[in-house]
Amino acid sequence: MEIVFFLAQPHEARGVTSSEDLPGDGSVESLPVDGLSVLMDLGQALGLGDGPVARQLRDATCQSFPVWTLIESFCQRLESLDDEQIDSHAEAWQADEKSDLYERTTCLMELRDALRVRQAGESLFALLEERAF
Repeated sequence: MEIVFFLAQPHEARGVTSSEDLPGDGSVESLPVDGLSVLMDLGQALGLGDGPVARQLRDATCQSFPVWTLIESFCQRLESLDDEQIDSHAEAWQADEKSDLYERTTCLMELRDALRVRQAGESLFALLEERAF
């Protein structure tokens, strides 16, 4: 399974069925993950505690993968981090045994940078996609 984070207006995100139809240029390279728990793990790595950091925008169907909306406090926390803090949080975040520290650090830096320049009304979403290799 892989996670793809992307910025979009909520109405655009509802139409995302896979990584092939992400809106605009606001997406981050996919990252291998074990499952949905990766979002909770990332929230804990960012120091947000044990509460939910995402809510389901759309469930999976036979023709689409699930999309989750990241809560605003998650976004604010991530966009406030400097490079050193990103490194330490990436180290604490155990996304998947297949992802390495460099991939996690790059993902978090790209997310932070995208959040800092997002357009009014845009939110951060996560697409959980199962890919056949």
